[in-house]
Amino acid sequence: MARMEQVTAGIYRLGRKRHNFYLLIDGQRATVVDTGGSSELSLLRSALASCGLTLDSVEAILLTHAHTDHIGFASLAAKQGISVKTHEDEAAYAMDGSAGSQVGTMDLPMWKPRAILFVAEMIRAGAHRAHRLTSVETVTDGERLDLPGRPLVVATPGHTAGHASYLIEERKTLFSGDALVTDGLVSGKTGPPQLLPEKFHQDATKARKSLESLARLDAELLLPGHGRPWRGPISAAVSLASS
Repeated sequence: MARMEQVTAGIYRLGRKRHNFYLLIDGQRATVVDTGGSSELSLLRSALASCGLTLDSVEAILLTHAHTDHIGFASLAAKQGISVKTHEDEAAYAMDGSAGSQVGTMDLPMWKPRAILFVAEMIRAGAHRAHRLTSVETVTDGERLDLPGRPLVVATPGHTAGHASYLIEERKTLFSGDALVTDGLVSGKTGPPQLLPEKFHQDATKARKSLESLARLDAELLLPGHGRPWRGPISAAVSLASS
């Protein structure tokens, strides 16, 4: 079932039970982080409308990475004139899938009920119908973006080659995508911050190494691509994920 949940002042968690994307509002302007499945643009429209805004209020979409449950409706939004940004090392994958890979249905333990539920949710969200972008704007590690929330780009490769997280320093909030989650999807492990199972990463060693970049950040709210928000120092989140 589709969801809209305010997690802190001006930040809303959208998506469904097992995947998230986010809306950050600053006055009459907004930034969107990730885009869920391809059928979820209507959920973003509804969330904006509930805040007295429209798609015209969205200044940019920031993609943490280009897997189908994160790139979802990005191409549809781009056709509406919304800028879509991704890390420079993820751009090729976002446009044609040539620079990365993702776990397919046949790679999952479909004998587990959680795996079946995850796939069913992805189908309802339209993740199986994601359309690649024809162009993207690129960002670089350490760049501070002139967007609502003034996001700081934090390169966190491993899950994909160009995975990026985004730090909102004034709000001490980190959008971690799939670099750090609170739901292992098919593992059955939920709650504490964790890495996804190794099979979900393009390079699991790099994914673990990227936790070092996150541990240095001054943030108190973790907003992952999968699972509920987690409150506490990000250094503590990394310690839990590394244990």
